[in-house]
Amino acid sequence: MYEWTDERLEALSTPELKNLLGNAERKSADDLAARCKAVLEARNALKPNRLAKPRTELKEFEHTVADQIAAVGKEMAAKYDLSEETAKARSADVKGFRAHKLLDSRGSAKLGGMQRDGSVAIERYISYRRGNDTVYLGVFLPKDAPLEDHAFHVLAPAALLSGAKPVAEIRPTATEKQKQPAGSGLAFADLASAAVAFDAALAKITA
Repeated sequence: MYEWTDERLEALSTPELKNLLGNAERKSADDLAARCKAVLEARNALKPNRLAKPRTELKEFEHTVADQIAAVGKEMAAKYDLSEETAKARSADVKGFRAHKLLDSRGSAKLGGMQRDGSVAIERYISYRRGNDTVYLGVFLPKDAPLEDHAFHVLAPAALLSGAKPVAEIRPTATEKQKQPAGSGLAFADLASAAVAFDAALAKITA
């Protein structure tokens, strides 16, 4: 009879171990079944898989648009030098300068502070900083507003935007801190138009 040592049990993959457990239980090999369970429990493999909750319409929209904004960012990164290294090199005279990562760790648009603190429903964005100036492109949806009320915001110093308005006009609920990273901006109904303004601002900040 094959001897199932602890070492041999440990060497089995989780599916193989579960199959062996089933065979042991059918044959009333209680000792082997108990040892199989012990190994599986150590691997946390006996807990039923949690089914992921389906995304709400709001979350589905957020993730879709975040990826679309990230695609704009990648297009701009291919057009301009938006590397953190260059930003730091060109901002050496700014005390405490911190370069902005263009995208989040998953390669999507970053999560904005106003969404983090729950003051808006959606704020996903990309941004680039050089010196004391920052250029930002993001989607913005006020709290409890219908999806169709979303807008795309381009925030940057007024000198980098054509027809810029105070951020307070396009984000009336924002605090002074939340109006950062710039004091002026533009709001658009569609991403394509916002991307054009973002591109133009990047051209100036990287010149």
